[in-house]
Amino acid sequence: TSPSSRSEEKRRKRRHEKRRDDTREERDVAILEEPEHLNWYHHGSRWPELYRHVVGVAHTNYLQYSRLQYPGLEGQLKESWMELLNAVVCAAYTDVVVKLSPTLVDVPGHNLVCNVHGVRGEFLAVGAQAARNAGSFFDRGAYFLGKALWTKGYRELLDALAAHGPAGGDAPLPPLHTFGSGPDENAIRSEVERLGVDVVTHEGIDHAHPSMHGYSLFVNPSTSDVLCTATAEALAMGKKVLIPDHPSNLFFKQFSNAILYDDPAQLGSLISEALATPPAAMTKMEQYALSWEAATERLLDAAALPAGTRRPKERPLHSLAYGVHYTMGTQPLCDVLRVASGVRPVFSVEERLRAAVGLATGDRGDSDGEKGVVEVGSSGGGGGGGGGVGGGGGGGGVGGV
Repeated sequence: TSPSSRSEEKRRKRRHEKRRDDTREERDVAILEEPEHLNWYHHGSRWPELYRHVVGVAHTNYLQYSRLQYPGLEGQLKESWMELLNAVVCAAYTDVVVKLSPTLVDVPGHNLVCNVHGVRGEFLAVGAQAARNAGSFFDRGAYFLGKALWTKGYRELLDALAAHGPAGGDAPLPPLHTFGSGPDENAIRSEVERLGVDVVTHEGIDHAHPSMHGYSLFVNPSTSDVLCTATAEALAMGKKVLIPDHPSNLFFKQFSNAILYDDPAQLGSLISEALATPPAAMTKMEQYALSWEAATERLLDAAALPAGTRRPKERPLHSLAYGVHYTMGTQPLCDVLRVASGVRPVFSVEERLRAAVGLATGDRGDSDGEKGVVEVGSSGGGGGGGGGVGGGGGGGGVGGV
């Protein structure tokens, strides 16, 4: 090779390295929406090695889902396993974890509670219109909106309404309308008929639909959400909200139209009281607090590590967490992890047996030309085995960069 060729090769290599370094310099911050879900089956680079700062936004209570979906001992075991797995991946892949409410457990490293979600502008526009027409805007009563699942609060709502009645000396309530579609829709309607409560059920609808504007009271007894978006939307539209005094509702305590209760037995009488007067007009600060602009400002404040704090990736235990999780992503441990998490394995037992038989006999194929040895690699995505960064249900991705 001539000297000129060697020099050109060196210059090309330096340019390539510079471009690579420049690319790394541009990778300032990664925001991982649901860092647990996103990294359960991730088997690749460590995000804090690729970005200067990695923020996880946690807004799903996977422990509760494990407990509710699998009753008894199985649910308790899955809940404990999920808590451990979440702790490992958050320690391995994040610098800061922002939890939308205190319903979520702490994870290793720097984590804090802050609602960094907002509502669509159209909800705030409805609220502004309601403030301008306070005397005539709200011409309907109470309602509930949520997916038709018992875990979304329907059981608590129907039981509370059934307990409120003439037998206890209570005045009858006006009809309460529910909006929601889902797997338990027919069962909920059957229970309404069985209990004889004055509830009118409807299929799901967009919360911002004009037909929803006139309702003055949103009743939401659910405690299964980390932070209920529908409650925030109802407040933004200028409605009153009747909600339990629960950690998931901590953010809503600051609003003048939020009515919180401690005992579900209070629900019936509080509905009557709330419907007796119209909602108060939202202040400018209340409107701003519900906007995405305010949510972004809160995120910028919450996402920073305290001054002088060492990045978690530099701590031995967090590096160990990455090593453990990376090892868990290699086969056959990967499929053990997937089965323990309730997800189908990448390779079935039959495929593994065929691979083992093929290796033992030296058979590399059959008459149809199919390989007798199944290639065993690392996990990709989630339930269906997606890309390099997978989610639990069917492949995910970095929520925001």
